[in-house]
Amino acid sequence: MSSSCLRRISRLLLLLLLLCASLATARRSTPASSSQELNKDYGSLPINNNNNSNMNATQAQNNINDDDAFDADADDDDKASFPGSAGRNGDDTKQQFGPRFKNLKRMSTIYTRPSASTLSLSCPAVGNPEPNITWYRNGTSDWTRSYGTYKKTRFYLTMEDLVPEDSNQYMCKVCNPLSCISHVMTVMVTDRVNHKPILITGPENKTLLINQSGKMECKYLSDLTSKKAWMFMPCKSVNDCSKNLTILAEDVDHLEFENVTQDQEGWYTCIESNSLGQSTSRAYLRVVRSFQLLEANLTSGVRENAMTVIVITLIVILVMLGIFVAYAVSKMKKAKLLKQRIETVHQWTKKVIIYKPSSGGDSGGSMDTMIMPVVRIEKQRTTVQQSGNEPAPFNEYEFPLDSNWELTRSQLILGATLGEGAFGRVVMAEVNNAIVAVKMVKEGHTDDDIASLVREMEVMKIIGRHINIINLLGCCSQSGPLYVIVEYAPHGNLKDFLYKNRQLSKEQLDNCSQSAPTEPQHLITEKDLIKFAHQIARGMDYLASRRCIHRDLAARNVLVSDDYVLKIADFGLARDIQSTDYYRKNTNGRLPIKWMAPESLQEKFYDSQSDVWSYGILLWEIMTFGAQPYPAIMSAEELYSYLMSGQRMEKPAKCSMNIYILMRQCWHFDASARPPFTEIVEYMDKLLQAKEDYLDVDVANLETPPSTSDEEEEDEDASDLEHSRYRY
Repeated sequence: MSSSCLRRISRLLLLLLLLCASLATARRSTPASSSQELNKDYGSLPINNNNNSNMNATQAQNNINDDDAFDADADDDDKASFPGSAGRNGDDTKQQFGPRFKNLKRMSTIYTRPSASTLSLSCPAVGNPEPNITWYRNGTSDWTRSYGTYKKTRFYLTMEDLVPEDSNQYMCKVCNPLSCISHVMTVMVTDRVNHKPILITGPENKTLLINQSGKMECKYLSDLTSKKAWMFMPCKSVNDCSKNLTILAEDVDHLEFENVTQDQEGWYTCIESNSLGQSTSRAYLRVVRSFQLLEANLTSGVRENAMTVIVITLIVILVMLGIFVAYAVSKMKKAKLLKQRIETVHQWTKKVIIYKPSSGGDSGGSMDTMIMPVVRIEKQRTTVQQSGNEPAPFNEYEFPLDSNWELTRSQLILGATLGEGAFGRVVMAEVNNAIVAVKMVKEGHTDDDIASLVREMEVMKIIGRHINIINLLGCCSQSGPLYVIVEYAPHGNLKDFLYKNRQLSKEQLDNCSQSAPTEPQHLITEKDLIKFAHQIARGMDYLASRRCIHRDLAARNVLVSDDYVLKIADFGLARDIQSTDYYRKNTNGRLPIKWMAPESLQEKFYDSQSDVWSYGILLWEIMTFGAQPYPAIMSAEELYSYLMSGQRMEKPAKCSMNIYILMRQCWHFDASARPPFTEIVEYMDKLLQAKEDYLDVDVANLETPPSTSDEEEEDEDASDLEHSRYRY
């Protein structure tokens, strides 16, 4: 083989070696799988929770600001690009990350609002795990409002009826187990001044030399949107002015003068106006060459006008003398009248404002709510007239006049006190030879007590009349304290009436250590007790049809009128149970909690069905002649545990099974399973229409209640109640 062939073979082998080497290099640089497979591999790596937990709130906020892909309005498909979304291989495991605000640029730091408006603070954020939010006011999370309440919904805090005391720093703190972030907002609430602009600083007259500089200042107080302008009227002197007005400037408080000339002498008027009126203030600018020339001009002017001034002065003196003589004569003739002149006295009173609902609600809506009248009390200055030395009668409150219900005080003759509470009392009275009851507040009352009494009166007006409720007869609201006149029940409340007329057993008669007890004034049979329960059910059915919730139905709040006619009382009080401990009183006296339904005890929730529960307790009181319910239970917590365990009060000794079945239906833990008052009235009608064997009448659609041992069934009722409840 020749040398040329060997060289060719060696070159060919060299080329083959180079080709193999390049292929090997390409294999080492090429990924073992496609980019999609690499994404799958990275998506299956475990999440480093330690790194995420070390991210503080500042780092999380910087990350969200640097991430241009993040948007609060992104849909579910876009969320796949965020940290914490699922891997591209479809793995449902989400990466954990600290909370982040959705759009920090849109979150304000300063909120200014006028009084009586509504403010909503928001801190929308995301995070994994789901973050929670805590609202702080002035650095503390345990805060309340001095007036009104606030509502929290997810990442929002809403406050209605703002007052200046709500001005403060509010901070939302959003946290999850990984980190926390916060945002501080300053709230400023100011009172409104409903008046035309009020002058604070007005322009002053000035004298400037030619080419001298100066300024005039004008400031007004206006809470409404206003417009300000400076007007100029040129003058040669104070009394020699042109009638041409020129607008020099607008919306400025200061008017600057630089290198003044003689043409700038004149009147400068500052005008500011808003929707309620206009206010003006003006000053004169005098421009002189020198102060000596000014004094000379003044002296010559005085000399020239001296005679004129003397003549005018004499004329004024003569006119004044004539007026004085005429006034003296008039004063002598009207001496008696002037002794009775009326002096004007300015005093501060409180005006009661009532915002009445347009209607009692729509007939097609829920029957468990009623549009309540809103009562507000505002302090205002009023003018009172008094004659001579006699002091004028002073009324602390000014009530609106309702001529349909107003009675003159001369018709009302007050009598003995029927009962007293912490802040109010009820007095017997006589109106046109008829006995009535008058409700009023006691000394030491507050504005809330007045508002409650006014609200009760307005509710009674809205509800209307019914034979089984205490009806409003009228009121006295003018020229004196507020008197609410209602029907009078001579036999007092039902609880005391039953207790006084109960039939004592032989053992009770034998145990009396002193003289024998007096016989009951009224012989009450078991059918009378059924009639009592029937009348109360009719009254409550009427209140429910008028969308009124009683909230405190008990024998002590039912009055007994003539001929055993029962009337429900205190149905218009509408107490604010969220801000009082009245329903959690823990004493040895009567406990209102014993008449409250479980949902009322636990969640302060009231509707017509919670009144049905209270009716069942009242029915038990009737059948026991005024006995105390749950005598061994003294606290709300103990009572709620007793009811949650499925236990209920036993059947009274003299109570028929039909009535006890109705009681147990009223005590059903599930509010929706309790019979409405309409069905209770129908059931009572059947009992009363039956003959003497009415105790064996069919129980209609009322199911037999579960026994106290059915704890599992009661637990199911409690869980179902959480999903079926609607709020009042």
